[in-house]
Amino acid sequence: MTAATRAATMAAGARRRGERTGVQRERHQPAYPLLVAVIGLVAAGVVMVYSASSVRAYFANDDPATYGMQQLIWAGVGLGAMFVASRMDFRWLRYLAIPAYLGTMALLVAVLIPGIGTEVAGSRRWILLPGIGFQPAELAKLAIVLYLAHWLDRRGKAAHSFWNGLVPFALLVAPGFVLIAAEPDLGTAGVFAAATLAVFFMAGANLLYLGAIGSAVMAGTAVMIAATPYQLQRVQSFLDPFRDPLHTGYNAIQSLMALALGGITGLGLGASRQKFLYLPAPSTDFIFAIIGEEWGLIGTLIVVALFLVIAFQGYRIAINAPDTFSGLLACGITTWLVVQAFINMAVVTALAPVTGIPLPFISYGGSALTINLVAVGVLLSISRETTQTGSLLHAVFGVGRRDRRAHLPRAGRRAGAARRAARS
Repeated sequence: MTAATRAATMAAGARRRGERTGVQRERHQPAYPLLVAVIGLVAAGVVMVYSASSVRAYFANDDPATYGMQQLIWAGVGLGAMFVASRMDFRWLRYLAIPAYLGTMALLVAVLIPGIGTEVAGSRRWILLPGIGFQPAELAKLAIVLYLAHWLDRRGKAAHSFWNGLVPFALLVAPGFVLIAAEPDLGTAGVFAAATLAVFFMAGANLLYLGAIGSAVMAGTAVMIAATPYQLQRVQSFLDPFRDPLHTGYNAIQSLMALALGGITGLGLGASRQKFLYLPAPSTDFIFAIIGEEWGLIGTLIVVALFLVIAFQGYRIAINAPDTFSGLLACGITTWLVVQAFINMAVVTALAPVTGIPLPFISYGGSALTINLVAVGVLLSISRETTQTGSLLHAVFGVGRRDRRAHLPRAGRRAGAARRAARS
């Protein structure tokens, strides 16, 4: 038997095995545009954390580089974790779905217990571990997306129904949403809800049910805001920040002032004036304002463009994913990162009430940065097995599809197509 014949025989055997299992495991290069966009944001984050935190770090530790060096170290840890996650087979994550969900629910309960959770600025969000502060809500976003992707994939068409789809979905999501909102952290609770609804939508949920859930979430949020005086003050100051410029409207006014000072091209790297104890949280919640002040409108548009690349690539990976589980997982991760970035930018530009939510990949914070990069690693792992089925616009708007929903590729269809191609 010649080498060519032997190779042809082995290829035919592999093709028959693929047809029997209904799974194609052809791996290719990951989505490099996604990788480049994320690395660009992380690099910008390290630089801007150093610049934005230099004044406060100097007053606190006599070293302006304290927080910048910590962010650099965490960026290295996070990028290493992202690389490991991108090389792993994402299918193994199914085994972590249930333990991750139960574990994060337990942590969300624990953070509300005095003595375990640490209260900062009126919110109990942190669990202090040796050398690091950890927010369970950050891990909860990844855990709920992972579990819902696993659960809805197992449910199949039953997810469309009321009793077998909507009711259990609500029972799974409600505890996490309520616990995060009770910290209180309405911004993160909103991201949590948006990611779960995106996964449910892509799984084929009834649009009427989604509308009902969305209405219930907004109603519950309104009740929580009305029952919490300082949250109500934030909404009132959002409507008119200059009504109380030195108290409730102070953050929004200082943020807008930073953006105004930056103009088109910015004051230059390190030249921010608002970081001199004028703008609160310049290296975390309001770091986008410092970017606007130092890099100007051009810098902010570059950051927005990089997040648009993440959105485009993430949803393209979800639509062209090799199976339902990975498609739902990619959709949830992408929605979580993009919605969180949008909320942060909306707060900084006074388009939304002030809420403490960081800008992904850029704001100071080791645990959040690492979790975000691990999630991107999962996206890159899925992208290695995506099937190119056309443009993203065609996949999203689905010309010829009756419901115009994102239909995931089915292994059986691919196997049938392979058989027809082999016969022809």
